[in-house]
Parts: sequence; C-alpha cells; structure tokens
Amino acid sequence: MLGKAVEGRRRVWRADDLLHAADLLIAAPNAVLLIDAAVSGERTAELVVSVHGQFTDLPIIVSGRLSDEVGMGPLISSGVIFRFLHKPVSIERARNFIEAAVRRLDEAPIQRPVGDIAERLPTARMPALKLPRIRLPSMRLSGRAIRRTAGGAAALLALALLAWGGAELIERAPWKSFGFSPPDSSPPPSPDAHGAAVQKLVDAAGVALSQGRLVDPGDDSAVSLYRAALARDPVNVQARQGLARVADELLRGVEQALLTGDLKSAASLLDAARGVQPTHPRLEFLTVQLQQDGNKLRQDAAEAASGRAAEARDMQQRVAALLAVAGQRMKAGKLVGGLDSAEAYVLEAQHAAPDEPGVRQALDALSAAMLRNARQAWAEKNEQATRNWLQRAQALGVDPDGVARFNAQLASERLATVVEDQSRLLALANQRIAQGRLLEPPTDSARHYLDLLRAADPAFPGAAETEALLASRLLEETQRLSRDERVEDARRFLAAAETAGAAGTDLDAARAVVAETQAVVETALAVVPEHTLKRLDGMPPRYPPRAASRGIEGWVDIQFTVAADGTTRDVVVMAASPTGTFDEAVLAAVRQWRYEPRRVAGTAVDQRVHLRLRFKLGGG
Repeated sequence: MLGKAVEGRRRVWRADDLLHAADLLIAAPNAVLLIDAAVSGERTAELVVSVHGQFTDLPIIVSGRLSDEVGMGPLISSGVIFRFLHKPVSIERARNFIEAAVRRLDEAPIQRPVGDIAERLPTARMPALKLPRIRLPSMRLSGRAIRRTAGGAAALLALALLAWGGAELIERAPWKSFGFSPPDSSPPPSPDAHGAAVQKLVDAAGVALSQGRLVDPGDDSAVSLYRAALARDPVNVQARQGLARVADELLRGVEQALLTGDLKSAASLLDAARGVQPTHPRLEFLTVQLQQDGNKLRQDAAEAASGRAAEARDMQQRVAALLAVAGQRMKAGKLVGGLDSAEAYVLEAQHAAPDEPGVRQALDALSAAMLRNARQAWAEKNEQATRNWLQRAQALGVDPDGVARFNAQLASERLATVVEDQSRLLALANQRIAQGRLLEPPTDSARHYLDLLRAADPAFPGAAETEALLASRLLEETQRLSRDERVEDARRFLAAAETAGAAGTDLDAARAVVAETQAVVETALAVVPEHTLKRLDGMPPRYPPRAASRGIEGWVDIQFTVAADGTTRDVVVMAASPTGTFDEAVLAAVRQWRYEPRRVAGTAVDQRVHLRLRFKLGGG
C-alpha cells in the first residue's frame, strides 16, 4: 500500500528491529519513520518517545486504530507524533501524510545525533522479534550517495516492524525491490556492525541446534546459519565448532537408527553428516557399519523369502494329502466321527489353506453327502439322525439354500402329522423342555410344538400344564442369560415367558434382573471422563528428560478401564502430539493408578474412561 502511495517517487525500506531502524535513520539525509501500532503493541508510545529523544526533528507517523490513538493523545498534541494514520488506511490519505512529512523535512532537516544511536535506544526493553529468516542486512549509506541517486527531494520511509512473528521477511536487500542499489563509493559497514551481524547468525544457529533443526528446513537450519556466518567471517571459531556439534548430533542419530534397524534413516543422516563435516573421524566406521547391516538385512530377507516359499510348497503338499484322504473316507461312507473322518480332514485342509480351490470342492462334496444322508434318515423316520445330518451340513456353510429347502420340506411334513397325532406333539413339547430346547431350533423346539398343538386344539388335555412348565423354564433361562450379560437373549426369553403366561413375583424378579444387567452393560460400554471417578492413588506421568531438554510440550489422549477392584487395565493411547514423545511416560504412570470403582445398584463394575494429559514445561 505504501509503495502505491508514493508511486515510485519515494523509496520504502523496512527495518526488522530497532538497531536496523537506527542504521537506516543515520544513513539517510531525510527520512520519515512509520510505526505500525498493530505490531509494536502496547510499547508503541515508549518506542516513539525513545526515538524522538534522539531524532528530535524526525517526522514520526503512527498507523493504528482508534483504540491505539487514545493512549497516544499527549504525544500527538505535543507534536512528537507528526501524524496518526487511522486504519483502515487509504492510499490517498497515506500519500497526503507522507508529502506533509516531506515538506516538513524541507523546512527543517533532521539533526543527526552524536554517538552510536544503537547503544542509546532501549532495544532491550522492546518486544523480542522472532525472525523466520535472517538474510536482510542492515544498511549504512552515505548522504552523498542517497542524494546522488534519489535527488534532493527524495525521502526514505523506514517501516519499523518490532513484533512481527508470522510473515516471511524479504530474502533480498530491501532496496533492490525498488530498483535502487547503493553505489560502489558507499563506505563499507563498520567492523562492529559486521561482527554483530555474524554473532546474530551464530546465535540463531545455536537456537536451531538446540531445537533439533540441524539441516532442515533450509535457511532456518543450524547448518545454513553457521555457514552464513562463516561466509562473512571464515575464521569464526563459534561457527566452526557449531558445525562440528551438528555433525556429532547427526552421527548420534545414525547410531540410534542402526540400533533400531532403520537403515533408510541411518543412510540419510550419514549423508547429511558427510556434507557437514566430510573429515569427521567416525564417518568411515559408521559407513562400514551401515553397509554390513544392509548386507545382513538383505541376506535375512532372502532367507526369509526362501523359507516362505518352502513353507508354501510344504503347505500345498500337506493340503493335497489331506484332501486325498478325505476323498477316500467319503467313498468309504465315513463322513463324520472322530479324527479319521472325511469331515475332520476337510476342515483341517480348510484351516491350512482356506482359499485353495480343491478345499472348496471337497466342502461341496461333503455337504452334498450329508444332505443325502439326512434325506435317507427322514425316509426311515429317524428324526434324530435327520436333525444331526442337517446340523452338520449347515455348520459347513457351503450350501445354505439346500439346507433351507430341506428344512422347509421337513416342516411341511411335520405339519401334516399335527392333525393325525396331537398327543405326539405334546410329548415332543415336553421332551424338548427336558432337553433344554425351549426356543431353538425354531422348527424343533418346545415352543414350536406347543404352538402347533394350540393351533390344532387349544383345549387339548395337558397343554396348559406344559405351557406353564415352559414359562417357568423360560424365566430360569432369562436369569442365567442375565448373569452372563447376554442382555438381548435374556430379553427374548423374558418376552417368550410372558407369552407363555408367566406372571407374579417370578416374572417381576426376572424383569428386575434383566434391567440391572442392561444398566451394567451400558455402563461398561460407556466411556466417561476420568474426573467423574475418584482417584485414590497415583503419581502424574514423569516428564521425559529428552523432551524437557529440547523444550518440547504436548499432550496425550488415552482410554483405560477402571476395574471393579479399582485397578487400571487396557490402557490405550488414542492420540498424541507430538506422536511417540510422551506415550511411554503416560502408560507407565496410568498403570499404577488406583480408583474408587463405579457402582451400579450397589455392585462395583468395570468402567471405561478417557483422559487428556498435557505436558507443559514449568506448568506440570
């Protein structure tokens, strides 16, 4: 916006800190300082007073909102702030303010301070500037050079951004973006300024090294910053020692990667270390070690592949032998019965190679043989044998349609016998009750035969007593299923008991048990916040020393079960940031915690809980 406002007649230079701004103000014969209150924050007024104390005639423009202007009223009214530029800023208003400041400079040129302005401005009190890149040099330009290239009426706008944290900085000299380069006759930077720039690079490199940014990303890495310092000062001891430390860190990473078998990472880190310090004494040893580990890994992989191929061949031969024996047993009519039956050999082959085409063919043949035997048993009026063969054929699961058709045929034939022999239906119902087959299978259960009897003759003698017996057994089964926490099955048996005429205290008791079991199951399935339970004992996780030394913070989301005895189990990390940094510390701590268990209807039950544990340095 400022570039458009001056339309190429003025030059806009940006200062990244107070020291840089001081260099620009000293170098320029005429300048206007614009400060953005949005980035200098609450210290804007302090900054204005400090600069004005050294450059009394410097026009200072502050850009901000109405709330910023309120706190700087005295500075505006006294003229210390030449103009306050309200946001949102228009190009026209900015141009007017800049031209007014230039006219003021023409009337009263700036009087330069004596001494080093950088030492007297309170840089230590201003907000710290976090620079993603540090490639913008400070400038010291002579007044003669400025006047020769810009003309007598040119003005310099130094934009002081003192708390700019997120945006990227210009990666080239700022004056180049406006087509201006300092002439060769300009005096070189002072030795002090040069040393300060080198030290700034070295310090930034040290920060990158401590944060683990060794060679990546790019210009922000320790290697790039140390090399930038050496480019300015080839004999700088700190930079050379810093590169050596980077190489040591990379080689430690190589050793760790070799220990864990991560050869790809080891090779990458080794190449990076070789690029940083080609003469490092441990490079040759680790290179040989990496080659040996790689050879061993390839040898192991080849041996494993060979072993798998041999296992596959052995498995094929074994399956073929099993199917051959199964075929022999089917021809001999020995379909079932023990380990030496066609069924046993086919199922063993299926377990070994479920996708083998021969296994599928053998299953089809075995199922067809079982259905033939079921039909033969039915023709011989042997219902028990018929049911057994059908159950075995159904268990194979290869011809469900054929099994269903045969069951339908049997049901139709059974219905035909209802009219002929109702006494037989009653006997079957009592028999199935004694066998515990109350509801299953649907076409051969006590419920099924009683329904057929009631449909044929509701008042058949003995039917009411059998119905009452069935209701009683159904309630008993409801109680058993509830104790096993099979809630859906318990509800089904309870409904069947009500249909069979169950009533009174036994029915009420069964309903209460089912409801209580339902509550226990729902509680176990629910995942509640950890703070809803009372922790009786347990220390917080230990902060990992490596994370603490690197200044790493983060969090871990976990789920675990508080058992009925108050202990914890089944601890699972659901999510974490950073991944893998704090996981082990959390798992080790939570496994030692003890709680007051959750109770349902006065009984202690297991409870699944979730918790987020945060790791903050200095804050626990």
